[in-house]
Formats: sequence, structure tokens, C-alpha cells
Amino acid sequence: MNLLTINSFDCSAQASGGVNQTTVSLTTYFTYHCGINCYLGFFEKNAPQFEPLREFKGRILLNCNFDEDAFADFLLTNKIDIVQVNFLKKHNLKTIPQIYKTAHQCGAKVIYAFHMCPGFQIHTYGSCKRTWYGWTHWDNAFEETKKWVVMQTKWLWSGLARAILRSKYYIPYNSCDRLVVLSRYYYQPYLYYAGLTQSDKMEAIGNALRFTEFASEQDICSKEKTVLVVARFDEDIKRISYTLQAWRQIEKEPSLKDWKLQLVGDGKDMPFYRYMVSKWNLQHVEFTGLKNPQEYYRKASLFLMTSTAEGWPMVLMEASQMGVPIVAMDSFGSLHDIVTDGLNGRIVPNNDIAAFRKATEELMCDERSRNQMSRNAVESSKRFTIDRIADAWLQLFHKLKN
Repeated sequence: MNLLTINSFDCSAQASGGVNQTTVSLTTYFTYHCGINCYLGFFEKNAPQFEPLREFKGRILLNCNFDEDAFADFLLTNKIDIVQVNFLKKHNLKTIPQIYKTAHQCGAKVIYAFHMCPGFQIHTYGSCKRTWYGWTHWDNAFEETKKWVVMQTKWLWSGLARAILRSKYYIPYNSCDRLVVLSRYYYQPYLYYAGLTQSDKMEAIGNALRFTEFASEQDICSKEKTVLVVARFDEDIKRISYTLQAWRQIEKEPSLKDWKLQLVGDGKDMPFYRYMVSKWNLQHVEFTGLKNPQEYYRKASLFLMTSTAEGWPMVLMEASQMGVPIVAMDSFGSLHDIVTDGLNGRIVPNNDIAAFRKATEELMCDERSRNQMSRNAVESSKRFTIDRIADAWLQLFHKLKN
């Protein structure tokens, strides 16, 4: 079988980004374990320091002025069976119907893989605290004010936003043989934004684990009194201010004075989070900077997430396989694929900081439940090993070919 994957960027093992890393993992597995010949189409080159992935048999550089003849020649020369188009930037979206048309003329089937949470474009979070900080510290004050106003008036413009976004969902849906989302919980949201009511062409395939090791019983029994956040420091989506607000109350509990909160990552809102920690005089918060998080997962006893939306958050997968129970706000569908409330973590209502704090405190105080959840987290994460995820893709490829 010959597979052409189309990404926005060239693919490299060194480059970050969920689509890139997923492509790297699957291409490597398909090449060495399944005998699939993998090819790559892309619209933009990576930075010079990123070496192109060698596993691809060939590459084709595309652009928004789509050359159907050159694309057809590439498909026919390399006998491509399946064309998988991964989520593209909006200025390349118009090429998808041309890709679909040309692929069908050349006897290939087309998959469109949507690697995001449907409606992510309107999930930006505007915080009163962040806006006030922006004005008092002259840090993106106008931009933060705009985000806050947009959030406060969302009920007014959400219908218009759906109409504006419709083509970004309908065009890919109408230009593929199968549309793959990350979770079955994204079927209806995707159809909603596409202006459709039902579908027989949607499939759900999550992302695979990146680490090869799983936490051992010794790892679980030697965990420290550490609560962990691993994230890009971007208040628009990650809402780490929610975590700090909950932690402000947790630090007041005498029985929890031995615990600390570690924030692993960096980003544009680092100064804002440091300001919050200083203003509230939080004594048990540590900023580590941008680090390889694996050792932090190994030592942590709990992992927290307060994002406004996520597609398929790899940090939750990584935490789970390293035996770290999760406390997360119920703000995106794929959370329910990864976390089962009460089994390997806790899911609390979105925006409910009080419930988030309570669930965190309960697990901090209950070592026995925490350790059992750690074991459950490791076992549940094994559903997403690369061989299982690759097998789901292989079944889809063979279904389309037949």
C-alpha cells in the first residue's frame, strides 16, 4: 500500500506540534512494521535546523495555486492508494476540493483528518484578571480587553460565528471519502459547524502515546507530594489562572502544607502567572521553565488541566502512562476518552473552580485512592499504544481500498 500524507509543513522528528508528532509516529510505524510506502505533501518548509523525516519515500511541495497536473503525475508515478489530508491552515483550505478531485481521477481515496476540537476558533478565553493586568502593566492591554469583551458578548455573536466558520468545516467534509476526528464526542460538534445533521462518513481515531515506558509499581509508591501542570503558558486557551486561584485556597489548608505545585512550560503569559503568585504570596508554587516533562510526571502525584478546549491533549496521555491521576474541567469531548471520572482521575464541571479545588484536595488527602487511580491510569493508557492506534488506521485504509 502507498500512502500520501499532506500536512501544512514538512515533517521532522525535531519539530514540535501535534500534527507533526503524530505524522512522525505513524509514518515510522507504518514504514517499519506494516510495509507501507509513505509519501509526504506539504505547503511550507520547516526551519533549517529541522531535518526532514527520512522515512518518506518521496515528497511534493504544494501551494495554494494548486497544480493539478503535477499532483496527478506524483500520484500516478508513486501509485498512491490513499491520500490523507491533515488539518490545513485556512489559506490552503481551498485546495482540498482540488486534491479530492485529482485523487479520485487517479484512483486514490481521500481521508481528511481533523486534529482539533470542533469550534476551537471561538473558544478563546478572556479573563477580567488578565485584562486588568494588561492595563496596569501595559501588556497587550487592548488585545486582552478585546478578548474579554468578545467572551462577555459570546451569546450575541455565536450564531454569526457558526455561519462564518461553516465553509471551514463543510468544504473538507464534502471533499473526502472519510473524515476522521479525534473522538466520537466530536461527531455532533463537527456536523453542527458544518451545517449538517447526520453523517455516514465520520470515524474517530485518537492519537498514540509518545513515551515507550509505563510507570512501575515502584514509581507509583515513590511519588512525591507534587501537583503538576505541563502546558504552554497561554491564558487564552490554557487558563492556568484557574489553577492558581484553586491553589490559593489549597495553600490555606494546614494539612496540605507539604504539597507543592509545579508549573512546567513557558509562554507569553508567564509574567502574568508570576505576578499572580507574587500578589497572593503563594509559597509552594515552582516555575520550572521549558523542560522535558517526563521526569516531572514520574514524581508527580496529580496532574491538573483547566483548558477552554483541547483536541487530544498529549499531556494527559503522558501523565496517565506515568501513573499520574488527572483532575480536569469538562471543557472538551476527548477528555472522556482519556479520563473516566473516579477511575483514573476526576472530571469536574467547566468553569467551576470550587469543584476543581475540592476534587484536587480530596485526592491530595487520600493516598490510597490516589495510588489506585495511578495504577488505573497506567492500565487505561495502554489503550492508546502506537500499535493499537496504527491498527485503527490500517482498518480504515483497507476499508476504503475495498
